[in-house]
Amino acid sequence: MTEHKPGWYEHQGERRYWDGTQWTHSASAAAPSPAAAPPPPTTGQVMPYAPPPAYGAPHPGAVPVARKEPAIALVVSFLIPGVGSMMNGDVGPGIGFLGLWLFGLVLVICLGWILVGFIGVPLMLVAWGWGMYHAYQGAVDFNRRNGYAN
Repeated sequence: MTEHKPGWYEHQGERRYWDGTQWTHSASAAAPSPAAAPPPPTTGQVMPYAPPPAYGAPHPGAVPVARKEPAIALVVSFLIPGVGSMMNGDVGPGIGFLGLWLFGLVLVICLGWILVGFIGVPLMLVAWGWGMYHAYQGAVDFNRRNGYAN
């Protein structure tokens, strides 16, 4: 009778252990070897678990990720606003910074310096500066979350 894997089952109205060849007499009968199977959980019982790892420590069994370099993210965002944030995985804010910078550029170039230059240039500067700050801090936060020291 090998239709079941070894473990605890309801059998003839009682909770019994199937060791692969025979049923135990009842749940209170001689327990099988500890290597065979854990004891059955009771209804409503909270099962113990390992405490979570400390903040910033990698989870056991987690795939290690490469460290992000904050200086590289800063330089890339200096050259093209928002791309440093995108490199860190913050695609939404990166596209927002790049879009805001491009919108300011369009206002300055296409619609004229005199007419909307006082709106376009500040938009470009804000997107450029905020994008660099966000890229640098995003890389620092990514490293901290993944257990790297900066």
